[in-house]
Amino acid sequence: MPAEYRFKVVMLGDGAVGKTALTLRFTQDFFEADYKRTIGSDFAIKRVSLLDRDANVVLQVWDLAGQPRFEVVRQGFYRGARGGLLVFDVTRRRTFLNLDRWKEEGFSNIGREVPMVVVANKVDLTDSRVVATDEGKEYAEANGFLYVESSALTGENVEEAFAMLCRLMIDATKQ
Repeated sequence: MPAEYRFKVVMLGDGAVGKTALTLRFTQDFFEADYKRTIGSDFAIKRVSLLDRDANVVLQVWDLAGQPRFEVVRQGFYRGARGGLLVFDVTRRRTFLNLDRWKEEGFSNIGREVPMVVVANKVDLTDSRVVATDEGKEYAEANGFLYVESSALTGENVEEAFAMLCRLMIDATKQ
């Protein structure tokens, strides 16, 4: 019988990098071009089966507002998180440069380091891309994180990003 896990994860990154779009694509297989800004936070739940870990995972995905004015509001929503996706928009360099700030905010509010996956989102916008794959991979490696490129629009690697995080969190529980 597969092992059962329940994990709270947080979506971290600047406003408009696609955190809500990724969450909706993952939990509802749905994409909408005109999202309303997340105010404070929102959450969704999805069950994931990982055959390679003989595990079922119930993921509670917390989509946190990325705008600076919501920093105080976000703080309480980190409590109990076991992992996170650090999301940036490949068409906006500033969102990539801000990943350190998000990593620190997450670890500080969670109270410890937790598994993270760096997600380069909006890779479908190839003509507008300003952050190269190598830059993203180097950042992830330097911080001990995994790296994945995704598109909430097409669904490319969205499931894989969350599955990677699930594997990391399962492995962390066994240490």
